[in-house]
Amino acid sequence: MIRSGLFIGLLSLVLSGCGAQLGDEPSRRVVQGTVIYEEAPITDGLIRFTPLGEQGGPASSAYIKNGTFIIDHKGGVPLGKHRVQVEAYRPVDKKVEDSPMDDGPSTEQYLPDEWNSASTLEIQIEAGQEPLKHEFKLKK
Repeated sequence: MIRSGLFIGLLSLVLSGCGAQLGDEPSRRVVQGTVIYEEAPITDGLIRFTPLGEQGGPASSAYIKNGTFIIDHKGGVPLGKHRVQVEAYRPVDKKVEDSPMDDGPSTEQYLPDEWNSASTLEIQIEAGQEPLKHEFKLKK
């Protein structure tokens, strides 16, 4: 009985060690930079990196504030080629007459689709110890 308990205990230790290897996260790198649209920094927006090809993996994103962003969650963006999508927001004055609810200022996403939903912008994330710094200059 003691021998079977010891065997089960050792087996569970071995299997839990193997499980950790199977669930490993992909290698990542911190990415930071600036996003400029029509010669001006995007003051309020979102940038998203989606893996391309067979590598798969999770998408990574960050808010853009005053033209800058940093993606460092879980170690950054997975290595490999990514599609880059950018959204930029600005306030709009929406006044709806006879509206019982005033939910404050509204915003609109003002970048053309070519930089977000139809983006062909790509970046290669390669291994490195230092953050990858990149400037995105977007134009109409």
